[in-house]
Amino acid sequence: MKPSASGTRWFGNDRGRRSAVDERVERLLERVALVPQDRVVAKQPHEFSGGQRRWVAIARALATGPRVLLADEPVSMLDVSIRSDILNLIDGLKTEEDLAVLYITHDPDTARHFSEQVLVMYRGQVVERGSSDDVILRPRHPYTRLLRDSAPDPGGDSAALSFPRAALR
Repeated sequence: MKPSASGTRWFGNDRGRRSAVDERVERLLERVALVPQDRVVAKQPHEFSGGQRRWVAIARALATGPRVLLADEPVSMLDVSIRSDILNLIDGLKTEEDLAVLYITHDPDTARHFSEQVLVMYRGQVVERGSSDDVILRPRHPYTRLLRDSAPDPGGDSAALSFPRAALR
């Protein structure tokens, strides 16, 4: 039995029949728009782009049929179009898969648009919580204000940001 990325070969079903594992892998890859599946499963991890690796990570996370998805900075370091696609996919999964999502980020804008409730932690302590609009648009804690005010403005000069760390002490 030769190991490969295909479930057929993993489980010894090499008589040309598709196994349940193959079918599940195909559905998951299709769900996250990684097609054609035969080319995707033949790739090694280093052959995927950063965005493709995120799609693979989401497909792997869905493979066990979870009730909760932990998304820790799922769109950091990605360009805007990929960010939007991934956030839209995760948002769709919440409804289609009846999935709760714990979205961890330092980006208050995506938190506001992606989440109904926001919880802000600073130095391991919860410092603010509430509806996403209340927390992001009307922050009470200095750290929440810092996060909001230091987020790059897509139309502005992000190099001009300053970080008033003294306000956090």
